[in-house]
Amino acid sequence: MAYEHRENTATVFLNDKKTKDNQPDFKGKGKVGDDLMEFALWKKKSSNGNDYMFVSWKKPSDKFKSSGDSKPGF
Repeated sequence: MAYEHRENTATVFLNDKKTKDNQPDFKGKGKVGDDLMEFALWKKKSSNGNDYMFVSWKKPSDKFKSSGDSKPGF
């Protein structure tokens, strides 16, 4: 049985295909409300030296044509 995200949850994995600093450190999919989203996370360091994560999410690109369900494509 395929994994289904519950509402307002996401799963991210280390981006082992990262080749440039501006690419995310982690990528994954999740569900915001009823919408499947793609997530990207970057490890950052603040000006005072504190580590933090920057998170971005968006609807899946048309290139992959999401069926609207919450099953990840990985």
